[in-house]
Amino acid sequence: MQKIKRLEAGDSRQARGMDTQAMLPVLAMVAELVSMLGFRWVSVPDLRYSPYAKAGMLGKLEETAKGIAWNYQVPEAMTQAADQAAGYLRIGMVVSVILGLCFILLAFRVKVKAKRLGRLAFLWNTGITAAVLWWATDTNMALNLLEGRENNFMNLTIYSHVQLTAAAYLQIVLALLIIPFLGKLLDTRKEYAAEYYQTRIETKDTGIGKRTILAFVLILTAIPAVIFFGIFFLNDRSDYFISMCIIILSMLPFFLVFENRRPQAREVVVIAVMAALAVAGRAAFFMLPQFKPTAAIVIIAGVGLGAEAGFLTGALAGFVSNFFFGQGPWTPWQMFAFGIVGFLGGLIFRRKRGKWKHFHLCLCIYGGLSVLVIYGFLLDTASVFMGMGGINKAAFLAMYASGFPMNVIHGSATVIFLAVLGEPMLAKLERIRKKYGILEP
Repeated sequence: MQKIKRLEAGDSRQARGMDTQAMLPVLAMVAELVSMLGFRWVSVPDLRYSPYAKAGMLGKLEETAKGIAWNYQVPEAMTQAADQAAGYLRIGMVVSVILGLCFILLAFRVKVKAKRLGRLAFLWNTGITAAVLWWATDTNMALNLLEGRENNFMNLTIYSHVQLTAAAYLQIVLALLIIPFLGKLLDTRKEYAAEYYQTRIETKDTGIGKRTILAFVLILTAIPAVIFFGIFFLNDRSDYFISMCIIILSMLPFFLVFENRRPQAREVVVIAVMAALAVAGRAAFFMLPQFKPTAAIVIIAGVGLGAEAGFLTGALAGFVSNFFFGQGPWTPWQMFAFGIVGFLGGLIFRRKRGKWKHFHLCLCIYGGLSVLVIYGFLLDTASVFMGMGGINKAAFLAMYASGFPMNVIHGSATVIFLAVLGEPMLAKLERIRKKYGILEP
């Protein structure tokens, strides 16, 4: 203990290196600065084939205003007002860069003492996003008035003339993820104690705890909210951004497993291997439409490693496998669908192997029904939002009816693969979990 205390005292001023937890908020701030300086924040779809197609940088919003004036023939007074607001936003961006650089330097020097400046910097960047959103909304309202369109929700979001890109919303996402935990991330004095191996034994099953309930609520609220945010505010054009948000949100419930200790590399590697197997299985059966083992492997991961690990495995499998099958606005829906199937599998069959008489049969039945009802329903719903002209009851019924045969094939494949792979893979995962004490709270 004396040695640990001395190491903690020596760690009070300087971060240990690139692998320290203090680097997370630093890297988040770097991402925000790169977003402000290097990416477009504003998009005007109608200028796609115009001389102003590449306009939209935060520091050069005057170019966007000129493009709007060139395309829509707006009054000169409106253009001057937009230019003036763009000048104020550029000053705000300069302040953001100064605050961000000061926070990065201070975080390396005094770490936890930089949390106040860090919170100020992240909040300021979020305010910049809000100001740009106000600038875009005000411009949209003025253009709608010129064209005689009504200023309603749809005309100011999906059908708007001026839209914010994912780079702008990144500031809000990172602030929500970093600010609540900034103090703990910058305080690395307890990091040394976690380096010593701890004696871990399998804990007694006490049922579904508060952590799992919290994870379930997060999965059913935050992730669907992110998906619908992409539909209504990003017009289904930033699927990579939405997918990365889902992966980050998927990691939060998973890492709640380690609330009282530090995760070891072997624990994360197991999840990565299961996700890789799911991706490889989907690629290996590419010639058979919907006949894939991906859902079965995701369910096995959830049952063998925990509900949170099942959701993370499903989200990763959906994202990575689409690098082979094609990324698009359907990717976030697939990630969520695979994830929720794995999460519910881990929740229902939590430590029931060897205790239920017909465990394997029940697992196969769950696999088929979950893919048919949950996965199929979510992907068919996504198809209505993505590919059909009108969103109404008839469109949903038509899509559910046309997608039912494919969902039956997918569900049948899941049953078959669970029947063949379920028992041997679960036995291996249980042996690894008990031998190395992994994924135990």
